[in-house]
Amino acid sequence: MTFFKNMAALFCFWLSLMGVATAQTVAKNTGPSDPATTCINLARGGPDVARKFAAIMDAPTTILTAVVVPAGGNGNVVQKDWPEHCRVEGQIAPTIGFELRMPTKTWNGKFIMGGCGGPCGMYLTDRTDPALVRNYAVVVTDMGHKGAGWMFADNNLEGMVDFGYRSTHVTSIAAKEIIAAFYGTKASRNYFIGCSTGGRQGLVEAQRFPEDFDGIAAGAPPFKQTGHQPYAMVWPAASNMKDGKPIMDRSKLPMLHKAVLEKCDALDGLADGILQNPAACTFQPTDILCKAGSDTENCLTADEATVVAKIYQGPVNSKGILLHRGQARGSELGWGSAFLGDNGKPGSALDPADTTLHHLAFLPSPGPGYRVSQFDYDRDPPRLAANDAFFYHNNPDLSRLRDNGRKLIFYMGWNDDNFIPPELAIDYFQTVERTMGGPEKTREFARLFMVPGMNHCRGGIGGGEIDWITALENWVEKGQAPEQVIAYHMKDAYPAANGQQRLGRHPLDPSDYDRSRPVYAYPAVAQYKGSGDPTKPESWKKVMPAATTTK
Repeated sequence: MTFFKNMAALFCFWLSLMGVATAQTVAKNTGPSDPATTCINLARGGPDVARKFAAIMDAPTTILTAVVVPAGGNGNVVQKDWPEHCRVEGQIAPTIGFELRMPTKTWNGKFIMGGCGGPCGMYLTDRTDPALVRNYAVVVTDMGHKGAGWMFADNNLEGMVDFGYRSTHVTSIAAKEIIAAFYGTKASRNYFIGCSTGGRQGLVEAQRFPEDFDGIAAGAPPFKQTGHQPYAMVWPAASNMKDGKPIMDRSKLPMLHKAVLEKCDALDGLADGILQNPAACTFQPTDILCKAGSDTENCLTADEATVVAKIYQGPVNSKGILLHRGQARGSELGWGSAFLGDNGKPGSALDPADTTLHHLAFLPSPGPGYRVSQFDYDRDPPRLAANDAFFYHNNPDLSRLRDNGRKLIFYMGWNDDNFIPPELAIDYFQTVERTMGGPEKTREFARLFMVPGMNHCRGGIGGGEIDWITALENWVEKGQAPEQVIAYHMKDAYPAANGQQRLGRHPLDPSDYDRSRPVYAYPAVAQYKGSGDPTKPESWKKVMPAATTTK
């Protein structure tokens, strides 16, 4: 009898791999009847199974490992809420790696892909932990290479194609096929959530492969992948140099930041150290200019004021044409040693080591002897275009996304401490609005959230923990477009993965955070009502700003 039961189980597993779902699996949508065997057989199911995955159209896949991970993982604080799941590691020809995790008993019937960060090269599974906690099947990819740094891109056209757009697309294809094989049915909904490089992945998907996901949350992308370093980092640091020495010392940043707050903090009705709408701030560095002949810790010299003005402005060429946005007012405390240096040394953004300019920006790559000081703002911007075509994600025509009924949530932190100028997000979104028939028509399928006081992707003084998963679910599954999201400021200084894990248990426990407030869909901003507890969302109201840009 045991023999026949085992044969029946294997037969059902084979049927599921061939795309035939059993009635029991479809009805429950929670997991296979024998998850351990089904999981292991994804990698060890024999030639027929291997051939099925190798034959995935556009994404020929090899399953390398498949194991069941017990509930709670290894018991640490990040993993303690994990459900039992099947962890699959695979490779899509030729070099794209991925890790897929599928709840064995509690699957909610849906799938989320998480983005990576920086040059990727590893499985950043913490990006999808909140979704795993909610019993999603989740996947991440290494974007076609292993290891940190940008050296993979050196004269490597295939590697740049994979990193630029192919990895995300084909990983979604492979993951969906494996999910269908494991559960015996396809996911009912497919989502993507990513920030930084993950945000670029999300916009690439929205523009090039909008059929892949029902909803996308894309945050803080580097709007010029090849130009991010010279435009957003080298320019500010070089602006602070004169005759080989720094002009302004970073010790003046607190004074500068305080002056910005004194000018603009109360524009939202509450002086609390957070600018709700830095684009409306009219502070100019000449507002705190030192008197002639003086240089004190409470003012800027003429040369220092010029430095600050250039950092706010962004890079220009010799004709005065603006090439890229500058840093937002209110972000001054994040400039630090990267822009202004330490102890009389230049800003670290001028360090030539392991830079995108060495490996990613030009074709052919200039090699390790290249110095960032060699970048020419007249000659070199056109040279970036050859490689930037691989990474381009600024196409404002989202008609395919709209026509397929997909939804896009786009977000940016006003205090981005990875030096991605926030107003680039507004520039892109306004271009989308003009292209797609105006703000109201665009709001039917895409919305932008500019998050006050949020650092790069999350964290920060304003409140950087936001439940983008629920926002997507409500919009896609219930038709409830997000007029606002709630930003939580966690009690931890920077909760990292632990904060994301807690977001998986949404709603958050009040003991986790000390304040929360609404962030409204652009262009609306939050205004304090003038009474009530400012740490509570109900004490804020939606207003339309009088200004949207300072440049």
